[in-house]
Amino acid sequence: MTTIKQGMSFAEFEQIIAQRVANAIETIVIYETKTRMARESTNQIKQQEGKIAEDTNDKRKWKDDHKGSSSQQQNKEN
Repeated sequence: MTTIKQGMSFAEFEQIIAQRVANAIETIVIYETKTRMARESTNQIKQQEGKIAEDTNDKRKWKDDHKGSSSQQQNKEN
């Protein structure tokens, strides 16, 4: 058995390194997952904002169209 400083065996040293690498990989996966979820959330918000703006424009057009036709009807009645 090969030993390294402080009486640690080579196998123990390898085990510690392997665990640290596994921890680093897990941290990276978590970061990437959170980043992807944040991007998806941002995209959904942008889509919703676009839909709201579109609905608002449609509502304004509808009101303008109906406001003009109702005032024309009132003028015809007078």
